[in-house]
Amino acid sequence: MQTDERWSAGSALRDARLRLAARPAPDDLAQHLGERYGLAVTGLTELDLGVYRVDHAGGPAWVARVFPPIRPHTAAAGDAQILQLLADRGYGSERLARPDPVSETDGHAVVVTEYVDGVPRSERREVIREVGGLRRLGEMLGELHAMRDGADPAFRPGGGWHHLVDGSPQDEISAARQLLADCEASVADADHEHYETLHRELYDLDDGAGLPEALLHPDFVLANVVASREQGMVLVDWTGTGRGPRLWPLAFLLFAEGARDPRRVDLVAAGYRRHIALEADEISRLEHMIPARPVVLDVWNYCLGRVSAHQAAHAATAARATAEVVAARAVPIVASRG
Repeated sequence: MQTDERWSAGSALRDARLRLAARPAPDDLAQHLGERYGLAVTGLTELDLGVYRVDHAGGPAWVARVFPPIRPHTAAAGDAQILQLLADRGYGSERLARPDPVSETDGHAVVVTEYVDGVPRSERREVIREVGGLRRLGEMLGELHAMRDGADPAFRPGGGWHHLVDGSPQDEISAARQLLADCEASVADADHEHYETLHRELYDLDDGAGLPEALLHPDFVLANVVASREQGMVLVDWTGTGRGPRLWPLAFLLFAEGARDPRRVDLVAAGYRRHIALEADEISRLEHMIPARPVVLDVWNYCLGRVSAHQAAHAATAARATAEVVAARAVPIVASRG
């Protein structure tokens, strides 16, 4: 089995577990934020792993993202720098809550941003439609990729899923391959066929190496959109943003929507095409990139014991089938020169 020389035996599985490590207790986090910023924290609400709404007496709520010690302070500082760039460009992203948004408590880097007060869940679909829906979401991704800053070699590599790696899509797939290798010794005899299916699907992915680069949001999907009547669609969770192949987030967005209904692909692709004309190499490689993030997630879920080998293999095979359908709809749109 192939491995990446940057990884030692077992290190990918160890690191994946460390990225899910427990964060500081809410009381300790509240004390840290209070002391750091001179605030009276009145409440903490966990929104996701390591993500908290922070209510305080000093004004509108914040969001505090608390990272595991394995993620260095410099990575969190890089997140903040890119959020400031997006604010300077007027992009529809969350905003930093303070001029000094990065701190550290007990080895955990913390970044604070403004909490975006979205509409109630019952009104979310209506508001998203009012501001342009999936076509507008595709446009927003195209606008992000049209920023010249994002292709600057001085930018850090980014776009990888931060629960697995800090770095590029190439780093993400490399980490997933080593993660799967780390799990090989524990595969039950009855699961070897499913394991080999996962291995085959993972090694058939395209990581985008050599393709045109731009600024990448690692998880540019509707789940990371807050719908606001005042601000429209606001993209949140920019952890791990950086420079990488622009096709990567487009491929995942197309997959996420196409898996729900293939007709949704048309809207995303048309919106994106308003700002970006893909090159021939990107168009020819799109189908093999569309299932990349889903298959990486299948491998991650299997190796961390969240699903069985059979479930992971079935999902990975289904992702490839979905990619064929999605690519067939998307390619004629993104390839158009009109």
